[in-house]
Amino acid sequence: MAPRCQVLPLHPHEARDAPAALLVVTMLHTPARPELVAPLTALLDDWRGGEGCIVHIRRFSREPHSPGRSGQPGTEAMPCAVPLPGERVVTTHTDDAFVDTDLDSWLHRHGISHLVLAGVTTLGTVSTLARHAQCLGFSVTVLADACADDELTDRSGVHWQAETLHGLGLALLERQGVEVLSVEELCRDC
Repeated sequence: MAPRCQVLPLHPHEARDAPAALLVVTMLHTPARPELVAPLTALLDDWRGGEGCIVHIRRFSREPHSPGRSGQPGTEAMPCAVPLPGERVVTTHTDDAFVDTDLDSWLHRHGISHLVLAGVTTLGTVSTLARHAQCLGFSVTVLADACADDELTDRSGVHWQAETLHGLGLALLERQGVEVLSVEELCRDC
């Protein structure tokens, strides 16, 4: 086995143990994402049985009247993704939780070299965080069935389905060297 300090993808059965951290990204109550409840519940139940760290990333708007501002209805964590005592919570106001936070130094202080990401949105916060983590020397796994995206209409009036954007986001991340797995693939050997 390679020394743990090298930045190499971990085998799925090693992912929930040190030196790995699970980053649960922006899993707020609104909008409702019922398709993520089962994978996130299984993932957190399994991860909490290992030695790896869990970090909850909460992104809030700074805009005074934004529905995404802290304390507004719907900005609490989904019931399946509520942080437990001892789990780190990082609050950010950008898509990149490495900006204006101590996340990078905290992960390095705890000997973390591999990040496993779950959350929303695939093309937004998850992708930004994954790419920045790679630039900082972390190896990264994104869990396809524990992430989701939102539909959107572009400036030309073309409507993009959430599933299409999610799939595109995963394909782009994989092309950039991010490992993409399902929760089952990650957890089955743990």
